[in-house]
Amino acid sequence: MEIKYIDAHAHLNEGIFDKDREKILKECREKGILVINCSGEPKSNRRSLELAKKFNNLKICLGLYPIQTTELSDKEFWNEIKFIEENVNKIVGIGEVGLDYYWVKEEEKRLKEIQAFKEIIWLANKLKLPLNVHSRAAEAETIAMLSKNAHAPVLLHSFGGDIEFTKHAVKEGFYFSIAPIVIRSNRHKRLVEALPIDKILTETDSPYLGPTQERNDPRNIPLVVEEIAKIKKIDVEVCRKQILENAKKVFDI
Repeated sequence: MEIKYIDAHAHLNEGIFDKDREKILKECREKGILVINCSGEPKSNRRSLELAKKFNNLKICLGLYPIQTTELSDKEFWNEIKFIEENVNKIVGIGEVGLDYYWVKEEEKRLKEIQAFKEIIWLANKLKLPLNVHSRAAEAETIAMLSKNAHAPVLLHSFGGDIEFTKHAVKEGFYFSIAPIVIRSNRHKRLVEALPIDKILTETDSPYLGPTQERNDPRNIPLVVEEIAKIKKIDVEVCRKQILENAKKVFDI
């Protein structure tokens, strides 16, 4: 398959895709869309590994979603870290990982998230794999931790921080993935305006963050490229090639 687009963050392992996952990935292959599937808990990590065996245009990241890290025992956490390390040759990144202060309010749980994220960052450093990062309502803390500790490429997924946080992250060399929600969200349009084109990737976060409220999937990636080109006032094909180059650089594909 000639790769033309990369969906840098999707969740095709979720049950909502059980009836038409194969059809979606077949159509993605026809359009030249490579999908990077992210998972964030033990069961979905194993599910992702199984899916990757079936579809040659599906790559995977394994991780522990920030909320999940507050629910696991220390033994369960370290067992999953070991599992990810044992499967290093089957993955292209570590994710979905990061911090979430939107859903996690208790100070004790936030501290547990922080400690877990610190260990995950060092795992990525050790394995020399990029981090696919969630930072909801915790952008400042996430960027500070990554700036201090991360030596692997960083991709900030569905970033919701203000322009100052964005500028700081760009200075640190971090990348940002833009989802189809950019078509209907002024906040995401402003993020694209603020970002240099060589720091932008595309994602869907399927089944979330679609161009409408309906279920989202990786077939929408060309729409994201078109919208980014429109916002940046550049040729669509120039935009596509640059974003593809960025994604290949981050994931070493």
